[in-house]
Amino acid sequence: MGIGKVDPVASQSLYRKYRPQKFAELVGQDHITTALRHAVRDDRVGHAYLFSGPRGTGKTTTARLLARALNCLNLGADGEPCGICENCTAVAAGTFFDLVELDAASNNGVDAMRELIQSVHLGLGATSRRKVYIVDEVHMLSAAASNTLLKTLEEPPAHVVFVLATTDPQKVLPTLRSRTQHFEFTLLSHGQLVGHLADILAREGIESDPEALDLIARRAAGSARDALSLLDQALAVGSGQLDAQQVQSAFGGAPFELRLAILEAAANDDVASALVGVHDLVASGHDVRRVADDLLRTLRDAFLQANASGRVPYDGAPEDCERLVALAKEMGNGAVVRAIEILGEAIVDIRGQAVADPRLVLEVAVVRITRREARTRDETLLDRIERLEQRLTDGVPATAPATGPAPRAATGPASSTPSPSPAPARPTPVPGGPVLARRERAAKPAEPAEPATPAAAVAEPDATEAGDAVTFALDDVIEAWPEALGRLKAPVRAGIQDAQPIALEKGVIVFGVPKRRFDAINERFRKEATAIKEAFAPRLGAAPRFMLRAHDFDKVDALRPPSSSPDGPPVDAVAQEPEPEPEPEPEEVVDLSELADAHDAPQHDSVTRLVAGLGAEVVDERRRG
Repeated sequence: MGIGKVDPVASQSLYRKYRPQKFAELVGQDHITTALRHAVRDDRVGHAYLFSGPRGTGKTTTARLLARALNCLNLGADGEPCGICENCTAVAAGTFFDLVELDAASNNGVDAMRELIQSVHLGLGATSRRKVYIVDEVHMLSAAASNTLLKTLEEPPAHVVFVLATTDPQKVLPTLRSRTQHFEFTLLSHGQLVGHLADILAREGIESDPEALDLIARRAAGSARDALSLLDQALAVGSGQLDAQQVQSAFGGAPFELRLAILEAAANDDVASALVGVHDLVASGHDVRRVADDLLRTLRDAFLQANASGRVPYDGAPEDCERLVALAKEMGNGAVVRAIEILGEAIVDIRGQAVADPRLVLEVAVVRITRREARTRDETLLDRIERLEQRLTDGVPATAPATGPAPRAATGPASSTPSPSPAPARPTPVPGGPVLARRERAAKPAEPAEPATPAAAVAEPDATEAGDAVTFALDDVIEAWPEALGRLKAPVRAGIQDAQPIALEKGVIVFGVPKRRFDAINERFRKEATAIKEAFAPRLGAAPRFMLRAHDFDKVDALRPPSSSPDGPPVDAVAQEPEPEPEPEPEEVVDLSELADAHDAPQHDSVTRLVAGLGAEVVDERRRG
């Protein structure tokens, strides 16, 4: 027995040791393996294939499996290679003469392609059935090399099959792609990766920790080869054991609790706690770039879980998912999206070579996410609106000043005992509508406060005065008018777009109309009154009433609302005639006989005035000869 003998199999990495030997062993690519097995079984194999997809998804492995199936001496009825015949074992060992692999990343010139083309016409081995050429990273070929391969790829000999593999199919010449059958490999799901890792650990006889497998699968991001390489690393750190804490420390990712603490501090506008959290992570040895990536991923998970209603699966623990949803609701969708954008920009800056201090870039990004004064005015308003909407959705009442007329006391004996009436239904908030805030009218004097009336006994407003209760202000009408115009037909929109809302009187919208177009716009408003109401309703929450009034938009105070007209109840589309223009004052008559020359005034000719007033210089004029 020799001393120091090393088992060569034991030194292999897991992704090489457990490379699939049959189509059925390939994980997550059933749509491709099924098509290839059927093609081999029915003898309908194409002359050229293009395998594309992210790294570590099995492109080269599938190409070798196809070569084994095409040359297997005991092919199964389902198109699977036997794996034990002479050709199958030679392909697995890499010694099969009629399987040629070329790395286009390092052999991307014309000479390499010419050498490959010359070997295409050589004969087959004694036991071979097909000659298979695998060109890996084919998008790295130069244009001249691709054109050299083009003709042979289009019409190869009957015994030759080309398999081109690439991670970037868009860089492959369209003429090459059009001559191949294109199969796209996909990343593995989180569950597929966890199951694959658990299966390999069971073959190795190692007990698996579900939390550790979850960490490895998330870090691999869908790549089977990356997952097995990470599993090798985790087993090396744990001395053959798989422990979640050791895996976390080996990969260097920021713990979930610390990441969430930073984001919760940002949601509560606690700048100091957020910066302390970043400091603790960096001081404990975590890379700044990785911390930024982890924060961004946490925000992404919170955004999805809060908006997908649980339909998007979460890879972590259920209690972590609940905390992420609470974080997203506390911040609001607008703030979460803004934080994602800020962190995304910071990650791009951190990865740049010109940045002097990556930690400073991350800290500035965290401060921008946390401090409200660092936000723009529009972002602040959207944040406040979203918080109020969330309160209304959760059932928290929002107080708003009453805009309708106060209920009037009924007279007579019948009114001494008011009959109970059902409580009015709470209006459904319209997106973008004015249900979040109401503006008090400054034009009306403050009325004495009346005792509060229960909601079930509030009297309906008088229909002759203001119709339905008004739930919008003039600013809401002004903002809703462009959208209402957009909902109307083009001829109607063109006919009334010169009208502009200028006032709100007793719940009726007053439109100002230029005098020169008053009659035409008034007639169009009367004909399309119903359509105009329906166009306003989605934004204002109700169909409004309106009237027209001639208005001079060229005056200095054109934007000042005119005084209300108390003459009678307003009716839809009632036109107020233009006010008569005031008579011009008679011009003052001047008696020409009273005018006299001022003899005492100094005499100046035109040249003197130009020199004195404008600083002109007199130049002698000479006639041309």
